[in-house]
Amino acid sequence: MSAPPRTPSRPDASMDLLNHLRRDALDPSYLAAAREHGPRRRGWVVAPALVVVGSLFGVAIATTWRSAPDAAHERAAIIERITATEHRIDELSAQAATLDQEVRERQRSAGTLTAAQQARVDQLGPLTGADPVTGPGIRLTVDDGPETVSGSRVVDTDLRMATNGLWAAGAEAVSINGYRLSARTAIRNAGGAITVDYRSLSRPYVLEAIGDLDTLGTAFPTTEGGRWLEGLKEHYGMQSTMERVRSLTLGADPGLDITHARAVR
Repeated sequence: MSAPPRTPSRPDASMDLLNHLRRDALDPSYLAAAREHGPRRRGWVVAPALVVVGSLFGVAIATTWRSAPDAAHERAAIIERITATEHRIDELSAQAATLDQEVRERQRSAGTLTAAQQARVDQLGPLTGADPVTGPGIRLTVDDGPETVSGSRVVDTDLRMATNGLWAAGAEAVSINGYRLSARTAIRNAGGAITVDYRSLSRPYVLEAIGDLDTLGTAFPTTEGGRWLEGLKEHYGMQSTMERVRSLTLGADPGLDITHARAVR
């Protein structure tokens, strides 16, 4: 007589005991009671929890709504104080520039310098930003591109590149939004705004440069700064226009308070 065919064993046959414990760990009568009362009891537990969570969300939202007007009022007050302080700084800076010019005039009239020294001072004053200057030049206006284009906002690097391009094109004096630039001027980002010597600028950004009209107008587009602006216009839609102006007046840099200097050997 042939042996009956063997039924293939399950791959987990060696784990029958563990499988049994996993499937039948609870007493059948307990499982029946759990099936009968479990969902109802869970419902009684979940419902109060949802009520508590909803109440907490409601309190949080109500608190936020109540505090929103106070926060907006405080923000508006801070902005107002900042604006007033900036205006006061501009007034004091203009006053300092006027007084500095009077001091220079008195020094000139007092004859404390020789004729050669005075000529040198008069020559370097406009170049260093210590004296106001008037003359022909170009006006370069730079502004943001479309808001829908990523990276279309003017940043401090863009203005630095444009400024360096103006110097490279032969500019004798440069200002941004009326602020005279000197060798010690810082152009940087601060809290999302562009600042010149820690004074915030607003767009559009107007760069004025005094120098030979033909030289500036022809040379600037070929400088690294001119090509930089052209690339921003092409790739990000930023705006930049240049116009030639017969007469520009740039004030002195009131922050330029150098009182002692020595020759570099």
